[in-house]
Amino acid sequence: MKLSAPIALVLLAKFQNCCAKTAPRDLQEDAIIFQNYDDGFAKGDQGDKVGTPCFTDGRWVSFVENSSSAEPDYMNIATTKWHSGGYRMACMDRGSHTNWQCWAACQPTPYPNFLEWGYLIFEAKVSGVFDSICQPSIGLTKKYPQYQSNVITLNGAYVDGGSLSDTEWKTVVIPTSDFTTEQWTDVKGVKDIHFRNCGTGYSVNPTYQVRSLKLTGMPPDIQVAPVTLSPTKFPTPAPTTPLPTRMPTSVPSFVPTDDYWPVWETSVDDHTQENPDKTCFVNQDRLNIASASDADAEYFTIQTDKWAGGGILFGCQLKDSNYNCIESCFGWDGLKPDWSEKGYLTFLAKIEGDFTETCQPTISLTGGGWPRSSSNKIQLGDIYVDQGYLVSYEWRRVMIPVDDLKTSDWNLNSLYAMHFNSCGEEHDGGQPKYKISAVAVTNTAIDLISSPPSSSPSEYVSDNPLLATHRFYHTNWYPLVRADREPSGNMWYVAENNSWPANVFSHTLSRSATVHIPQGQTVVYSGADSIIYDKIVVEGSLTIQPISSDVSLTAGTILVEEGGELNILTDESSSFTVAVHIDGALDHSIDPEEQMIGIVSLGGNLNIVGNDVGNVMLRLAQTVTSGSQTVELHAESANLQIGNEIILPDTQTGLPVGHWDFPNNVNYVDQTESCVISNIDASLATSVITCESPLQYDHTAGSHAGHVTRSITVKTSPNSDDRGHILHTGVGKFHINNTRIEQFGRTTTDMIDSTVMSPNPDLKFGQDGLTQQMVVSHFGTNQIARYALHAHHSMVEGIFDGNAILYSPRDGCVAHDSRVHITKNVIVGADGTGIFLEDGTG
Repeated sequence: MKLSAPIALVLLAKFQNCCAKTAPRDLQEDAIIFQNYDDGFAKGDQGDKVGTPCFTDGRWVSFVENSSSAEPDYMNIATTKWHSGGYRMACMDRGSHTNWQCWAACQPTPYPNFLEWGYLIFEAKVSGVFDSICQPSIGLTKKYPQYQSNVITLNGAYVDGGSLSDTEWKTVVIPTSDFTTEQWTDVKGVKDIHFRNCGTGYSVNPTYQVRSLKLTGMPPDIQVAPVTLSPTKFPTPAPTTPLPTRMPTSVPSFVPTDDYWPVWETSVDDHTQENPDKTCFVNQDRLNIASASDADAEYFTIQTDKWAGGGILFGCQLKDSNYNCIESCFGWDGLKPDWSEKGYLTFLAKIEGDFTETCQPTISLTGGGWPRSSSNKIQLGDIYVDQGYLVSYEWRRVMIPVDDLKTSDWNLNSLYAMHFNSCGEEHDGGQPKYKISAVAVTNTAIDLISSPPSSSPSEYVSDNPLLATHRFYHTNWYPLVRADREPSGNMWYVAENNSWPANVFSHTLSRSATVHIPQGQTVVYSGADSIIYDKIVVEGSLTIQPISSDVSLTAGTILVEEGGELNILTDESSSFTVAVHIDGALDHSIDPEEQMIGIVSLGGNLNIVGNDVGNVMLRLAQTVTSGSQTVELHAESANLQIGNEIILPDTQTGLPVGHWDFPNNVNYVDQTESCVISNIDASLATSVITCESPLQYDHTAGSHAGHVTRSITVKTSPNSDDRGHILHTGVGKFHINNTRIEQFGRTTTDMIDSTVMSPNPDLKFGQDGLTQQMVVSHFGTNQIARYALHAHHSMVEGIFDGNAILYSPRDGCVAHDSRVHITKNVIVGADGTGIFLEDGTG
């Protein structure tokens, strides 16, 4: 979602991201999921039906149109012993759009957050054979990771009258909170609604008819009755079809021993033995999984993406009309393997990717029949791996006790697949790339180079901490900033006795002094010295505020650490101002991702609050003509003062739509211009202001000028090598109000080209892994996320109110996965967008 214009104004608009406890929507606002036949098909980005059906399995689900009847249309879902069916709420076609954008979806907003509404309701009939175990039921699945919701049995308090019928439509009302689980607490990102089968133990499985499916905050009243097993038919015996058998084939490519079973050894194992075109890889086409070889091993490569991992499929992949298996992967006999009695899973591996505390290579299994169960997820490190971790440049052995994969719900019988997992959409860096060789299960442990910890583990030995370059905070790596890391010639000055360090005033060399406000120190700065500080590091409290004169401060970076507090304030009763200038140069040797230069809060409290200026948008009472030096404004402009600046908008008419394409429109002349007020005549019902200089262009009556003078200015100095940015992440207060932010932001409208870096796997600095030496694999030319004003995964509600944000090379203000109130801001000259909301901010 983005807003774009030479001047962007947002009045009383709140933007907040979804969270685990989401307030239900307005009780009158329903979200229709399936109401009529057309709702069964995806809609294009213009609302046109594109023909792609919105069901989870087209073999068992159909949409029925009652065109000749007053009865509503409905879905018919005939489940089988192997398959459930239902409605898909996903993006159905991303076409050839760049950036993986959706252009055909089953809902106006795919993957909805069910907790935004209080209830899921629908009408239903059901037929089948039911007993105390087999009952009609419903469940949800998540987009990614693919969590399963609680399964809701459709009887009792959920159904009008207590049970469904095969002859009468019954209303079903399910509180959306009843779908939550420990893993999936927010019911956010719903991909599918499943009307469930009863499994292979029943020859007759439920057939559902469902209509009027929607989310609502105002559920209808239903009559609750005791649970009955309805319809009241007796179950038929379990099916007597024999177990699937595999058609005769050539001799398998391995001969299992009593304690070692190869799973994947060579490229022959890429596919079923019966058909070389039938893959044995999960997501083979999507991820282009392929086998290869080097001097040491044959292997396959899985480059995961943020939406999907890959892996190995097990057991039968195709059956004939008699349900006999005719194409099979491991164990090659048409049956799903049973590892409940096996000892160890082992393989060789190499790994690449941008790994963090929250992104590590992992493996898991799925299986256990339908619905599928998931194993524990094992991180490929520590006691499971040679030397404790995987690397990209040599093969290392992985050895996982099968018992470590088991859960309380699944003992690893009837395996479906082995998964090498991605790190998901939340990870901004490179996703894991696995190279895997010699996959097997065995009952005999293979010694690793580093043995598992004993009851008396050896002492953890750290490398020299001065070799570390970065520390991890919240979602990103940031350069280490400490006194022992200052470049040669730089000085570190520490505040004492709650005072700005006095000895710093004798420092004469620009960009070489750092002031440190340690924890426990509360410092007020009200000066106007001429020093250009390299850094100001705030772990305690720093307030920049006038007392008896204007305040100015110049620094390359002001860094607010977690628990620290930076206040930049002015007094409503005073005319004194604050000017903070950013003047510095990026050092790519220690800061390759360009986190520094500007005001950066890593979980600290950042509070910049200037004086309220009243109306920030001023309506022109008369058209201003070129050459004029006066502007007549409506009376709401009373707060203007001599010396204030207003920005008059471009009001050209008759331009083609393409004139907004600034980078490519060489003929367009921007007629936005500035007026610095030299006189104000407010004697009439309107205010007539005089500008210091004549205006160059016409400006139409009724348009709005932006008032951009504030008592606090944060600006990139014209002498600075690089532009500043304001970024807040993690915990801590983030209020930026009534502040002029000028010439801020470094990310441009050019194609994003970010630096790629990852921890050096050969060094270790702490068992928590939060301090690392970073190694750069690619130096970018246009680093993402260095915007003028940026809430970056901020965990505490923020406020951007009454600001003037002037001349940024991409976006004015950005809320990324953050809850921010954005109100009354004037944004001028943002080359990209005025206000940009990213990744779930809504």
